[in-house]
Amino acid sequence: LRIRTYIHQQRFYIKEYINNMNKKNSLFVLIGIFLICTRFWISIGSVHIDITNDIVGYILIFIGMKDLKSLNSRFKKGMILSVAGLISAVLSQYLISRDWPSSPETMYSIAIGISVVFAIYFTYYYTEALIMEARIQEKNAVTRNYQITWLLLSVGIFIHYFAFKASTTVYSILVEALIIVITIYYCFSVFSTSKQLYED
Repeated sequence: LRIRTYIHQQRFYIKEYINNMNKKNSLFVLIGIFLICTRFWISIGSVHIDITNDIVGYILIFIGMKDLKSLNSRFKKGMILSVAGLISAVLSQYLISRDWPSSPETMYSIAIGISVVFAIYFTYYYTEALIMEARIQEKNAVTRNYQITWLLLSVGIFIHYFAFKASTTVYSILVEALIIVITIYYCFSVFSTSKQLYED
């Protein structure tokens, strides 16, 4: 009886450890999403530097996804996308930070465009991975608003791209503030509800 009780306790502790790890990994991913979806630029001449660096964002996302990948196939694809996103972030940072002798604004637009594509693509697969996990666990109610939340985020990111292509105006500052609010809402909403997927 003692042996059976001990085994049961060990299984419980292991399960709790895995659940806590999954929550921690989700937090890493969502902090990374915040970094890749927002832009805080400082400009020195024609050189632009992103304080909320996408490279750091994708490193955090990769750290989170490498353990979540075992949950389902879309998490696994999300991990592959985090690597691709990291490579694209390095390329994007290179295009932005280099002082191009001609057409610097074109390179700037290309770099931002690359960031936007990967941000939308990754967040889509991460959202779908959570929805799939909810279906597997028969907890569909947990993720019922995720697609609308993601759509709101992706529209914001897309509008954000055009705001950054233009010069800094009151409009672009308002768009920047709006995308920060939307991204925080997405991250908070997903984290607070998705925790239920790791409780049982």
